[in-house]
Amino acid sequence: MNILYVVFGDNLSYHLEAYLSIRSFQKQLTANDRIFVLTTKPEYYRHAHVEILPITEHQILDWQGPHHFFFRIKILAMDYLQKLYPREHLLYLDSDTFLYGSLEIIRKRLNEGKGLMHIHEGHPSKMSGGSLKMWNIVKGHTYGEITLSKKHDMWNAGVTAIPACKAEKTIAASLTICDGMLNDGANTFILEQYSSSVSLAENTILAEAADQIGHYWGNKAEWELLSKELLLLSYMKESSLEEEFEAISNKLLLSTPIYVHKPSIAAKLHKQIDSLFPKRNVRYLKEQ
Repeated sequence: MNILYVVFGDNLSYHLEAYLSIRSFQKQLTANDRIFVLTTKPEYYRHAHVEILPITEHQILDWQGPHHFFFRIKILAMDYLQKLYPREHLLYLDSDTFLYGSLEIIRKRLNEGKGLMHIHEGHPSKMSGGSLKMWNIVKGHTYGEITLSKKHDMWNAGVTAIPACKAEKTIAASLTICDGMLNDGANTFILEQYSSSVSLAENTILAEAADQIGHYWGNKAEWELLSKELLLLSYMKESSLEEEFEAISNKLLLSTPIYVHKPSIAAKLHKQIDSLFPKRNVRYLKEQ
């Protein structure tokens, strides 16, 4: 199985997340598994014990396509790795994920011809905001050989796993659907997610991965602090890889919430207080 992360840019938070996720999966790798990181910052992963796929900012822009759709990059990254290893299962992971269950169960499901996404979310016609707006634009449209209908639900794309025998066709269909919807004016951030949901549902037996893989998109701040602490302690202690695995215990992972609801008024009040009490008397050392 090939495990893929796509992490780029200068924001260290995403790279910290990726490190934590990588370590959680490395604990269960077999001799036939490999972890790849496609990144504009290959120097950040010298000690990650992964296979690095360097990519330039120019390539990133090119992969966004004529509509400059950021999340199109995920589909092109999966296509790139699948072409390198066409006979192997592919597991794409967002950086804010972690393995708390069994990688062997994931492998078994892929061997059975199942496709996996993180969690089933329902049909976009029953949602609101960008999801509903997207659906009202593209419903009934045909992309490639697939006509979008009420049978095509939305799945969370923080995890996207495709069995080897279905990967080429599935990824090609995802790209066709994504580009078709963009051409039809449905430019919303969940477009790639819905494209993958439809393609996997059409080409595989689609199932959830949430019973094995966590996804903390709803509490990123707390997990970022956890990632920083674990990485800093590892550096200070000169920890071995095995010691890092031990530090990232399931007890620790499962005791950190993956979702925390924060009322929007809290953020507004915090911003207002900052504006009322700006920093003053800021001092720097002067060059002698």
